Amino acid sequence: MHGWITIRETYEVTDEDNLQTIVDEINRDLDDLECSELKPKWMNGECCFQCSLYTNHWGGSNQDILNIYCLIAKKAIGSYGLLYVHDDESKDDCNNFVVYKLARGKVDRIADTLLSPYIPTVEDSI
Repeated sequence: MHGWITIRETYEVTDEDNLQTIVDEINRDLDDLECSELKPKWMNGECCFQCSLYTNHWGGSNQDILNIYCLIAKKAIGSYGLLYVHDDESKDDCNNFVVYKLARGKVDRIADTLLSPYIPTVEDSI
């Protein structure tokens, strides 16, 4: 699972007076999650969130990351980003990546067209 988000207060303005307050609120919400060490960071005047997670099974940490995307979409509606997930134990998508697209205050699940099907695009079959 790999992802990034550019955190923006709104998609309507360029001067984001309340962004620091929103990021502080997001950080407080993240303290309650299993992945609480993941926090938004400031770089060159922009706020972003980045994550990479490797787990053996879909569970708490994976769901927490997806919840973070939904939380940021709700609190900072101008945010945008992608979350790429490959779950080799998924009944329906074991040979595909799934992409979660965050834009305009919502998170949508979309089919991947760049790295799927996993075999043979990424690995050879056994």
